[in-house]
Amino acid sequence: MFRPRSFIVAFAAAAFAGPAARAQGQHYHVVKTIDIGVARADYIIIDPIGRRLYGLGDKVIDVDKDTIVGTVAGGGGGYAIDHEDNRGLVRNGTLFDLTTLAVTGHLDIKGDGSRYDPVTHRAFVWVGKDGWVVDMRTGKLISKTMIGDGLESAAADGRGKLYAAIEDKGGLEQFDTQTLKIEKTWGVSGCGRAQGLTMDTQTRRVFMACDTEVVVINADNGGVVSRIRVPSRADMNCFDPTTKLVFNPNRADSTLSVIHEDSPSKFTVVEKVPQGGGARTCAVDENTHKVYVFYTQGNPRQGGKLQLAVLAP
Repeated sequence: MFRPRSFIVAFAAAAFAGPAARAQGQHYHVVKTIDIGVARADYIIIDPIGRRLYGLGDKVIDVDKDTIVGTVAGGGGGYAIDHEDNRGLVRNGTLFDLTTLAVTGHLDIKGDGSRYDPVTHRAFVWVGKDGWVVDMRTGKLISKTMIGDGLESAAADGRGKLYAAIEDKGGLEQFDTQTLKIEKTWGVSGCGRAQGLTMDTQTRRVFMACDTEVVVINADNGGVVSRIRVPSRADMNCFDPTTKLVFNPNRADSTLSVIHEDSPSKFTVVEKVPQGGGARTCAVDENTHKVYVFYTQGNPRQGGKLQLAVLAP
């Protein structure tokens, strides 16, 4: 069939459009809201293999159907997920089976932040100066040791390092998951309080949520690569390695900032979209590219209900 030259040019332009152009055409929006009920939540996390989301109190969400599929008895916000060993750990020490969700044990742990490291098969939990290291292959506590002082969110780089936000100091820490040693700390001027942290492990870029900026940091030398203005800091931001999009939930104005990593040194704000409520924590599904945020509808002290909003392009 004959195609006019204008059609061929337009088709070629669409086929070879860069990632930034494709990202700008996505336009995230709320596609579903799930009523979780009266519950407390903090950090949420997606198991991309088991296709479940954890951290909304004891509720577990199927991220393909976006429905509640079960509970982890005694569960709460903050999970470490080791799908290879079919084991999950809640930051309060509860161990459970990822397939059945049955509780399999309990460790003497009561932390705030948590992260699983796939290199060592270890889970790390921390609060203040206290830290716990768990062997996820056995479900046993390896040691109680200081992972950092006043850490908030963290990300594993897949090479045996954890990068964590030092909240009060507005800085970044590098921690070795094998030697259990703090290797480096970097201050970030003008950050204020550092909370959310996510990472592009391919380009070695850390995205840290500061007071009114997402600060992009080179993980290898601690240098600031870029600063992106946002309405407010996130407790936890998230990154989609396929689309190269960084998401920062802004509690201050109930929006979600969407930032594209054009290159390791260039970042573009794609859009800022309503997220339905004052959410400050997010998780992204790398398969469907859906983003999940939660907020409380009504006063939490007077029976306000937890809502999970699902945003999709």
